[in-house]
Amino acid sequence: MLLHLKIANLATFREVVLDLSPGLTCVTGETGSGKSLFVDALSFLSGQKNRLLFVPPGQNEGVVEAIFSPSQTMPVFLKDVVLPGDDWVLRRTLLANGRTRQQVNGTNITQSQLQELGTCLMDLVGQGEGFRLQNPRIHAEYLDSYGETLSLLDSYKQLREDYLEKKRLLSETEKQQSDFERRRERIREINVDRESLSPRPGEWAFLQTSLSVLLHTHDLMEAASMVYDHLYGSEESILGKIRKMSQDLDRLKVHDPRLGEVAIPLGEAYTLLKESAEESRQYLEGLSFDPEELGKTESRILEFQRLSRKYNVPPEELSEFFEKNALELLEEDPEYLQKMQKAVYHAADVLRDTQQKLSEKRKMASIRLSKEVTDRLPKLRLEKGIFSVNLIHSGGEFPPEGAEEVRFYFTANPDLPPKPLDQIASGGELSRILLVLKQLLAEKDSVETLVFDEVDSGIGGEVGETVGDILSEISSTRQVVAITHLHQVARKAGTHLVIQKREKEGVTESTVTVAEGESRVSEIARMLGGSDLAPSTMTLARELLLSSSSDQNRSASNRKSPSI
Repeated sequence: MLLHLKIANLATFREVVLDLSPGLTCVTGETGSGKSLFVDALSFLSGQKNRLLFVPPGQNEGVVEAIFSPSQTMPVFLKDVVLPGDDWVLRRTLLANGRTRQQVNGTNITQSQLQELGTCLMDLVGQGEGFRLQNPRIHAEYLDSYGETLSLLDSYKQLREDYLEKKRLLSETEKQQSDFERRRERIREINVDRESLSPRPGEWAFLQTSLSVLLHTHDLMEAASMVYDHLYGSEESILGKIRKMSQDLDRLKVHDPRLGEVAIPLGEAYTLLKESAEESRQYLEGLSFDPEELGKTESRILEFQRLSRKYNVPPEELSEFFEKNALELLEEDPEYLQKMQKAVYHAADVLRDTQQKLSEKRKMASIRLSKEVTDRLPKLRLEKGIFSVNLIHSGGEFPPEGAEEVRFYFTANPDLPPKPLDQIASGGELSRILLVLKQLLAEKDSVETLVFDEVDSGIGGEVGETVGDILSEISSTRQVVAITHLHQVARKAGTHLVIQKREKEGVTESTVTVAEGESRVSEIARMLGGSDLAPSTMTLARELLLSSSSDQNRSASNRKSPSI
């Protein structure tokens, strides 16, 4: 409930400080006095976009501040800001440059958080901004509140989240199984290729060398034969000549010992060249051309190259690749996937049952709500009006808000078919329909403070009396603030606020005062007959206030009786 309100330095308000009470509070004043600005200040406080408010020249900022005593569950973001049981102090500041700040109990919050608070603390109902009924998405909220299916809707949403989560996990599991199968197949394929190739360490280099030898066998034999023949294979061989030179030196060194030094290198050369001749002989003995061996070598090389391309691994690294990737085949649990599938099917069945129950209850509630609203419209000068609640199948699997979209339909003429309320109803018709809905939902709506902005526009007389009775009945369970131009409504209020505009030192200023006693009589008289307060008008105002007081006392003794 709204306990305290302060408006400072906003538009034509310099400083307004009000303590509000439960029940019905009416706000009246002449046209242009500031009633719309008063409502805009409340809308601004609830987190809505600023429309008409401004910071007066010479001021740095304007402020709207309110103290609420809430009964709703505390939003999560307030857990560290407000202690359970504490009042909520909302403060929103409009800076001269148009920017805003918002706080709860001195702690800064975002505009979206303020909007969340405003939605649960106040419901602004008027001809324009705050017309929640113009939004088709709100229709389901009204029907579920009326049909007492909000808890069933919450269960549906929770079951839907559970189902979607299980479905997501099943999809992931199926994907993992598919990946698992692909991995098993890859491991199986690697093992087959590894077994087929059976590469040995260093085999690729050996194959390259072997192929080169086989392809050049003739040249290699010719070169090795030439070496052997020149070194050892003939009478004129190099080794034969070196041996004869060594013998001659040994024979002649008796004449000159220095020839012994010349003979030493020849002896060493002879030994080395003899070893080379022997190596070339052995090489020739081991060298042969085998076409079959060439074919095998080329096939082996081609297999290396094929697997190299297949696994994108250099041929020389295939042996290491197979060692690292040839694993044991993985084993899966076939029952796990079946369990997941059964869990999804079960969650879908439970969700489907809950969805069907919600649809059935909504259907019954839509019939009752259509009749109750239509039955109450005649006393609000909508004698031929027809209100209906239509349930439109949403389509798709388990829509977020249930199987159907809820749409309110209306027609003011029975010869014309009802059409969507937000497309056909005028502002006055929309306000009166919403007023009836608020009366029906007063016991069930969680919003404690309702602000009605001239819902009586365009009506008067007996209909005005009915509007006053409806607002009075709603105020028995909710705090109601009604901006009105009808004395029939104003005189039923427990608290009567009057907004007046005056010039002070060349500056226009709007004030808000509590009308009591003669000041209230004067305000009711003004609403009856204009600014000319004749004695007869004052007398009538007193009599009407006295009559309303008596009616309120009788109504308070029997709140269970319907007003219309």
